[in-house]
Amino acid sequence: MDAADPGGCGWANVLACRLWKAISRALFAEFLATGLYVFFGVGSVMRWPTALPSVLQIAIAFNLVTAMAVQVTWKASGAHANPAVTLAFLIGSHISLPRAVAYVAAQLVGATVGAALLYGVMPGDIRETLGINVTPPTSSALRLLPSSSLHLEACLTPPFPIS
Repeated sequence: MDAADPGGCGWANVLACRLWKAISRALFAEFLATGLYVFFGVGSVMRWPTALPSVLQIAIAFNLVTAMAVQVTWKASGAHANPAVTLAFLIGSHISLPRAVAYVAAQLVGATVGAALLYGVMPGDIRETLGINVTPPTSSALRLLPSSSLHLEACLTPPFPIS
């Protein structure tokens, strides 16, 4: 078997085929994990008129979908399922830049498809804002303005120095 043989199945063709299979499997795994995470995670936050989900129910749903996504995809891609995790792996030199870019692209497409599927299956009266985070106009402890959420998040999130 010669690698330069155009008509034969040389070792270079076999290697390229195996590499393509592994890469496409990893990208599909990231697509699937992120799509499932968005579909079930955001779906658990929706305000059903018969029974509003509690914070505990939402947390359990998010944790179960995270465990499911990781269990299903960890062998194929490492189960990043989140561009922030992929960025952390890139900064830690655990994956290459081209692989990180491909993973993030697959994750963004998966999240978009998951949100589109959720949008398509939800009834129109429940759909509203599709689970977008909103602050209540008043709180028992303090009055929250729409910008208060941003300020609270900025204060509670520690700075992330990259060194």
